[in-house]
Amino acid sequence: MLYFLNNWQNLHHSKIYGGNAFFDLWTYGIDDKRARELAPGDTCLVLSPATGSNVTIATYKLASVRRGRSSTNQEVWVLEGQFITDAVLPKIEAATHEQYSRFFNKRGHVNQWSILRYA
Repeated sequence: MLYFLNNWQNLHHSKIYGGNAFFDLWTYGIDDKRARELAPGDTCLVLSPATGSNVTIATYKLASVRRGRSSTNQEVWVLEGQFITDAVLPKIEAATHEQYSRFFNKRGHVNQWSILRYA
């Protein structure tokens, strides 16, 4: 399965949670539902801001999902996995890219969700 993950806050998950952490999700609502659906081997695309008007889209192969505590002591799901590759693109180009456009709305703004499953 392919998942799109929005890291527009540009958190450094491996520094917060250690190991091969690359994202975190809340333990309630749609985040909790999606975290429970994730399976080892799933592909995760993670959008983060880059310098200037660029974005970085990193690809990870999910290894595991575990419980953890955020920097504000909130309980979260921590996603861990293997970094595969990344691409740095102008935001305007990413917003019209065949695969990456799912991160953006029709006006080219970053969507507000944290996780989207692509069936």
